[in-house]
Amino acid sequence: MSDLPENFDRWDDWQDWETIRLSKNGAYPEIGLITLNRPDNLNAIGDAMMDDLHACLDLLDQAYDCRVIVLNGAGRLFCAGADLTTNPAGDQKYDWARFPDRVKVFWQLQQKLSKVMVKLRRIPQPVIAAIHRAAVGGGMAMANASDIVVASKGTKFINAFIKIGVSGADCGSSYFLPRILGLHRSAELLYSGRDLPAEQAYEWGYVNFLVDNDEEVLGRATEFAAEHMLTKSPMGLRLTKEALSTNMDAPGMEAALLFEDRNQTVCAQTEDVYEGVAAFFEKRKAKYNPR
Repeated sequence: MSDLPENFDRWDDWQDWETIRLSKNGAYPEIGLITLNRPDNLNAIGDAMMDDLHACLDLLDQAYDCRVIVLNGAGRLFCAGADLTTNPAGDQKYDWARFPDRVKVFWQLQQKLSKVMVKLRRIPQPVIAAIHRAAVGGGMAMANASDIVVASKGTKFINAFIKIGVSGADCGSSYFLPRILGLHRSAELLYSGRDLPAEQAYEWGYVNFLVDNDEEVLGRATEFAAEHMLTKSPMGLRLTKEALSTNMDAPGMEAALLFEDRNQTVCAQTEDVYEGVAAFFEKRKAKYNPR
């Protein structure tokens, strides 16, 4: 944007958890910011962070005044993946963590992590992942599940699961990556666990916007949200994400069209349509009610 407002770089507190911080932009309060907040542990995903991510995403599912989410990580890098320094059986406060069968325990823990990716797709806000330095394992999985990815040069995306003796398909990677990259490129990453540099990820279409420095990532993501997403109708934006998520799995074109027809019929009944059409003919920017 040519003229950024005064408070564009300010983020106001919204809600904090032990490992997650949720903020609102000072100039555009309709933009929310989720910050993975374990900088001393490279934002590694432990049991507490899984709980906090679920709580945060559940809150956002009902936060209709928040129209776009930016997802970033505090400190040196975005996310180092699973916290391998903690007990993989999870916190003993859960009944399932005391199951005598370790397979059942790990299954519950695995489900808790993988359902974070489901909720990233289900919340009504489009999610822009703002990635710096590294997104590893579950960190890359969150980028996979986001709608748009901004990354700094030198950043690495690492689908690292296969490097620690388990399957390379985890946290939705075998679902998202073929849809983003195609079969052959996805197979290369899933089978090898090799680093995917941000520059190559940009060439492949995985990264939408590549910036020079780590410090620019959050600003670029916020700028895109303000200029290109907040200027659209709230219901139209919400139902576009819903259609995109649903029609990724549509059995055919007609099923996709039926879902789009339903959404367009709903949107056409809102006051936003009258404002959008009027603004089009009057050659001005539409001014939508934030709700």
